[in-house]
Amino acid sequence: MKLIELKEVSKRFGNNTVLEDVNLSIEEGDIVGIIGQSGSGKTTLLNLITGFLEPTTGQVLHSFKVTQEPADLNKNLDKIKDFIGFAPQHNSFYPKLTVAENLLHFGQLYGLKRETIVNNLKGLLKATELHPHYKKLAEQLSGGMQKRLDISCSLIHKPKVLVLDEPTADLDPKLQREIMEFLQEINKQGVTLVIASHHLHLLEKACNKIVIVHEGKLTTNGLLEDIRRPYVKKHFTISLELGTDKERILSMLGNIPADRIIDQGNNIFVHPAKTDVVQTIARLLKIIEEENLSHRDLDLRKPSLSDIFESITLRKP
Repeated sequence: MKLIELKEVSKRFGNNTVLEDVNLSIEEGDIVGIIGQSGSGKTTLLNLITGFLEPTTGQVLHSFKVTQEPADLNKNLDKIKDFIGFAPQHNSFYPKLTVAENLLHFGQLYGLKRETIVNNLKGLLKATELHPHYKKLAEQLSGGMQKRLDISCSLIHKPKVLVLDEPTADLDPKLQREIMEFLQEINKQGVTLVIASHHLHLLEKACNKIVIVHEGKLTTNGLLEDIRRPYVKKHFTISLELGTDKERILSMLGNIPADRIIDQGNNIFVHPAKTDVVQTIARLLKIIEEENLSHRDLDLRKPSLSDIFESITLRKP
């Protein structure tokens, strides 16, 4: 079921076109990752999805109920605010309020009855592991717990869609993983997620769909595996874990059609040339067999989201 759909949406500020001819569908249960270089238009895209901005041309449609026909989001903001949550990059909670007070405050902003807020609050405190800290001032929480509180404030009204702008920014790698795992658990509870982030490796693990915004256009949009398919031949990497015959293998690799050969100690990474990847693998295996070379492991690695992003934004051939 489509919850939000952008149809031929463009956004201009004066004579500056920030986004042009955007078509995007967000379906129930999705975890959509949005990536792009600074100034590419991805923050504007988030603001269009949430209704903070109205498109210059085109339509942003919403349909949060099975019985509901798609309707213009910007003409129905009063009706759909209960269905969308937004967690900005910088914390929006009040540092001098306790965890519980923050959640009560945001619940009141959404017009919820106190009884409803209290019930939702109890569930969030348990799900976010904030319960032991609910009497603490927000400023006394660790960085990871502050981020959980900030996300909780955007979930207090139980939205169907949660939009997050850089939820793992300024966190160490361990906390980044914890926050993404937390978001995946939220998704399992029925919340559709739209996440903008520069941490591509985290999005690659968590998201089922990826949107790449480049120079004001959606250059790539769809299921991750579908996006990856055109780049397989360009970016497949052969990882060879070597035994004692490393120097001999290196000397023989001159016969392999490869764009790059990277020596990293016990491992060699071979980036096949534009010729058939299968042919490259066959040539490599033949050399190993004919020369009786030893090796521990031969692994094929798919192109990463980072590889694909670089190909698009740097216009690699």
